[in-house]
Amino acid sequence: MKTFLTEQQIRILRLRAKGLKQSEIAEILGTSRANISILEKRALEKIEKAKNTLLLWEQINSKVAIEVKKGEDIFRVPDKLFEKADEVGIRVPYTTAEIIAFLVENAPIEDRIAKKDFVLFLDTQDRLKVSEHLLEELEEIGKD
Repeated sequence: MKTFLTEQQIRILRLRAKGLKQSEIAEILGTSRANISILEKRALEKIEKAKNTLLLWEQINSKVAIEVKKGEDIFRVPDKLFEKADEVGIRVPYTTAEIIAFLVENAPIEDRIAKKDFVLFLDTQDRLKVSEHLLEELEEIGKD
């Protein structure tokens, strides 16, 4: 299987998943705890980048997406999503209450207010998703 992780990183993550400490893994692999720490940190960074890449890909291929700006009241978001979906001829299979509940659980909000910009989108399987990676950023990169 192709992966961004090295064999050593995979081995370390498997041992950590079994509950071993970095020092124990270092002893098993014949290296220092500091080296294990660096390899684990780099592996986790690669995993985070891969997750973000997949989320961005889902957003690019989404049925409908709306930007939510920092400071915006999330109670206005469902109507924005419904309006945008109507414009492109897509049916949103969620109620206003379900969308707000999703945002409360998954978006960077506090007391009904967006703490930072994010995108709410409906993926190809009709699942709601939140991404902090804006398509405009990708489009700007493409212009360079």
